[in-house]
Amino acid sequence: MGLKIILFLAAILGLTIATHLFLYKTMVRLFILSNPALRATFFVIIMLLSLSFMASFFLLRWQENPWTVGFYVFSATWMGLFINLLLAALLSWIIMATVGFAGGNANTRMIASGCLLLAVLFSAYGIWNASHPRVKTIEFEFANLPASWENNKIVQLSDVHLGHFYNVAYLKKLVSRVNALSPDIIFITGDLFDGMIAKMARFAEPLNQLNANKGAFFITGNHENYVGLQRALDVIMKTKIKVLRNEAVEIDGMQIIGISYPGINVPEEIRGLENPQSFSFPDKPRLLLFHTPTNISPKGGDGLEQHFATYWVPDTSFALAKKLGVDLQLSGHTHAGQVFPFDYLTKLLYNGYDYGLRHIEDFSIYTTSGVGTWGPPMRTGNTPEIVVIKVK
Repeated sequence: MGLKIILFLAAILGLTIATHLFLYKTMVRLFILSNPALRATFFVIIMLLSLSFMASFFLLRWQENPWTVGFYVFSATWMGLFINLLLAALLSWIIMATVGFAGGNANTRMIASGCLLLAVLFSAYGIWNASHPRVKTIEFEFANLPASWENNKIVQLSDVHLGHFYNVAYLKKLVSRVNALSPDIIFITGDLFDGMIAKMARFAEPLNQLNANKGAFFITGNHENYVGLQRALDVIMKTKIKVLRNEAVEIDGMQIIGISYPGINVPEEIRGLENPQSFSFPDKPRLLLFHTPTNISPKGGDGLEQHFATYWVPDTSFALAKKLGVDLQLSGHTHAGQVFPFDYLTKLLYNGYDYGLRHIEDFSIYTTSGVGTWGPPMRTGNTPEIVVIKVK
């Protein structure tokens, strides 16, 4: 394990322990827990919970069995609830400070109980919300659109994260919903699988039921690399879904470019692209599939450097896509923050390109919030979505 990864994990663990300590201190203070034995027990529980998610991550990597899977499910759910409990603790302090400033006498237990109840209800809504993706419909106009594409429907799926939370039964329902939309073409823009799942072959059969007139296409995301790139591709190869790995294909006069995560170094890496250095393709509409809402030629040297750059200093210039004459880029990855208030963080990091349709002169990008979740099986910052793009 590289030094950067070790330092990163240490920082995350330190932050997690510190915030759990803040929650502990708040609960002791607001609920006036004076019994030493009760406080000691509560402290031990909070500290164990602070270590649970990272511990479950490594245990599941070591061995996948009902115990490690169950522990992962519990700890991931706890992390979602914990974030909302932390917000509840902050809200409690704000309310008490406001009451005190106004000259009132705050009932700390009543305030804390009310805020904690709101956190639990908000978490329950988030779990329900995460398992009920909505259909999001947008329209997009391409220049020089062939007649065979007029009024076609593109369905984009991203960040499904098939695994312990999103299982075969869930996938079958998702496939049924997609097919009911009568798509002309389907694009799966990465993170189809979760990095914590080992038994993946079972997803092949329901994936093979996806139907579209012009076919279904897949590009890899970061989680395909986590789960094992070849293992993920082996599942897709058992279906009729076509994998685009740094290549361009022409479908009824539209050029589709699929770039694998984390990106390419030079345009010549894109197979099937004629004269990539000429950057002049005025006669064909061009659509790009790339997992992250960033430039397809990422910063950094090796894969690890590129990965860190994509997460923390993303290049949202889209320079190479613009030079290649791309009309529309379809991306995912960000989950639009997934859990409040992280939607503000993704908006900041990705300069507003973390969600929705954005236009930059002749180039446009749609970043979806995705279908599934990673970590907490919860969506409180936004709604999951199946994207339908009506082509004009």
